[in-house]
Amino acid sequence: MATCECGCGQQSTGEFMPGHDQKLRTALERRVGGLLRLRDLVEAAEAHRNGGSTEGEFARQVRVLLATVAD
Repeated sequence: MATCECGCGQQSTGEFMPGHDQKLRTALERRVGGLLRLRDLVEAAEAHRNGGSTEGEFARQVRVLLATVAD
């Protein structure tokens, strides 16, 4: 058995306990400031991977997107 990937520490036969994939998604959304910000972070990472931004530009985008997120 594996440990559930949501971080709950429970043992699971797959990656997640039932419903815990949504628990992780919700927690990630909250950490970045919502679903739209999560989308923006993924798009920035994809653009960087595809050569659409330099390391510095990507780092700046991440800082801007996360600047207003409360810890």
